[in-house]
Amino acid sequence: MKIGLNLLFMIPGVVGGTETYARGLLEGLRRLRPNHEFVIFLNRESAGWLPEDESGFKKVICPVNATSRRQRFVYEHLHLRNVVRKHGIDLLHSLGYTSPIFMPCPTVVSTHDLNFRAFGNLMPLSRRWMLGLTVRESVIHSDRVITISEFSRQQILNAYKISPDKVVVTYLASDVDAQESASRPAPEEFPELDWMREPYMVAFSSTYPNKNMPRLLEAFSEAKRLQNIDQRLVLIGHPYSSENWSPLVRGLTERRDVIWTGYLERRQMFNVLRRAGFMVFPSYYEGFGLPVLEAMAVGLPVVCSRAASLPEVAGDAAVFFDPYSIKDIAEKIVAVAINPSLRNQLRAKGIENLKRFSWEKTAVETVAVYDDLLRRRVMKHDSH
Repeated sequence: MKIGLNLLFMIPGVVGGTETYARGLLEGLRRLRPNHEFVIFLNRESAGWLPEDESGFKKVICPVNATSRRQRFVYEHLHLRNVVRKHGIDLLHSLGYTSPIFMPCPTVVSTHDLNFRAFGNLMPLSRRWMLGLTVRESVIHSDRVITISEFSRQQILNAYKISPDKVVVTYLASDVDAQESASRPAPEEFPELDWMREPYMVAFSSTYPNKNMPRLLEAFSEAKRLQNIDQRLVLIGHPYSSENWSPLVRGLTERRDVIWTGYLERRQMFNVLRRAGFMVFPSYYEGFGLPVLEAMAVGLPVVCSRAASLPEVAGDAAVFFDPYSIKDIAEKIVAVAINPSLRNQLRAKGIENLKRFSWEKTAVETVAVYDDLLRRRVMKHDSH
C-alpha cells in the first residue's frame, strides 16, 4: 500500500518539536521496513530536508511555501487531494497538527498537544483563531488522531466530542545515536569555557510562558539563600531582553550565578548537558517533554515539574516539584545539588527509563494505525 506523509508544515530548524517527531518517525520506519511504500509531500523550504538516496521514500515537492500559513492551508485543502489521487495514495498521514478534509483516502493526523488553547491568549488573535478552527476540523474529520502522551490524549478528548477509540498515543524518543556522538566531542571543536570548569546545573531558556522561567530564577535564588549551593544555573539559549529583567535576575546575571549560553548547535548543546551536575525542567505545560529523555540519555539527573505529561515521561527517574511553588522548586534543587548519591541513583534510573522509548516502537505503533484503517477500508469495500 502507498502511504502519504504530509510534511507541508515543515520549515527546517524552525518548527521545533514537530520536526524532531517527523525525523524520528522516518528513522523508525527505515529500521522497521514495513510492507508499504511511502510518499513524502514537502514544500519548497524543505525540498532538501531528506537526502536524495533515501530508499523506500519518494519525495514530492509541492509548489507552496510553508512560511505563508495561509498559502499552505489553502494548498492543503484545495489542491493536495488532487496530488494524493495522482500518486495513488491509499492513506494520508499529516504529521503537523492539521490535516486536509474531503480526501479520497483514509486520513490520520498527529496532534501533539493543544497549547494554543492552554495559553493561546499570548498568540496573535488571527493565528489562534486559525489554529482553533483547523485543528478542530482535522481532529473531527480524520479517521484517526495520533498524539504523543496520555496527557495530550485527555486534553483532546476533553476539547472535542470524538470517540476515545479514535485517539492513539505513540510516544516520542530520544535520538540516542546523536547523543552518544555528542557526548564525546573533539576537544578542539568545543573548547571548555571558564564556567564549565565549575559545578553547574542546566535548564533551557525560553520566553514561552509554559516554560516557567521567572519562577525557576526566583527558586534558584531561594536555593542559594537556603543552602548556598555551589552550582551555577546555566541556561541554554538566549536571554530574554535585559530591559525586562527584574532586579533579582539582573543581580544573578551580574554575579555570574546565572549564565546564558546563547544559541547552541545540537552537538554543542549535548556537550553542555553532559558536563552538568543535573537538569531542572520547570514547565507547567508540555505535550511530551523530550528534553527530559535527552538529559537522561547523556546520564544527566533530572529535577522536574510534576505537571502535564512530565510524570508520564520521566517515570520514577526524576525528583518532582510543584511548578507553581517557588519554595518547592528551591527545596528540590537543594536536595539534588547537595546529594551526590541521589544524583547517581537518578542517573541509573534515567538509563532504565529510556528503555520504554524508541523511534522504532513509535513506527511500529504508527504502522499499526495505518494497517487497521486500511484493513477496515478493504472490509468496507468488500461488504459492498
